[in-house]
Amino acid sequence: MLSQTEYKSDGLVSDLMKEFTLFGPSEVHSVIKGGFCISVFAVISKGQRYLLVRPASHPKWKEEWAPNWRIYSEDGVRNELEKWRFPSSYIMEGEHPDSTLERILKDQLGIERYSAGATSLLNFYEPSRRYPGQHHWDYCFVYHVQSEEMPPSSPWLAEARYFPAHEIGTVAFGSAQGAIAATLQSA
Repeated sequence: MLSQTEYKSDGLVSDLMKEFTLFGPSEVHSVIKGGFCISVFAVISKGQRYLLVRPASHPKWKEEWAPNWRIYSEDGVRNELEKWRFPSSYIMEGEHPDSTLERILKDQLGIERYSAGATSLLNFYEPSRRYPGQHHWDYCFVYHVQSEEMPPSSPWLAEARYFPAHEIGTVAFGSAQGAIAATLQSA
């Protein structure tokens, strides 16, 4: 978990994240005081194994999938690059979650053939790192996806591999990813 001091302080969060669905307190809208974000996660399985990716340092992460890294310190981003994650992205304002899933599979992973099954909406909260004394909420559309394709090599993925279901609890996950893993273990 990042501490309050590990965030950049040069620029308003609203300016850095304006096209993505991460919202904080607003004078215009009634928003949860600790903010919230809306994301899509692709839980891609082959039998009892799940596809996880480890990002490489590449501008596409901040531009397209993890814009919250724009407000992280260099150490905070470096920490995220060392961790595993389910293929995922923030939803852009006005974007349907199905379109976000397609963006994840085709643009982030390079997967063209897939079948999306059950979808669930998970939400959870934790103390806000940006707004002390408040809670930040995460709303997560989780798609269960089947695909025989393996992501091809790309400059924005350091590694992609399938982990056996029984190992998911031991994986070092990036921000908000562990909560998704916990739901798989309890299913």
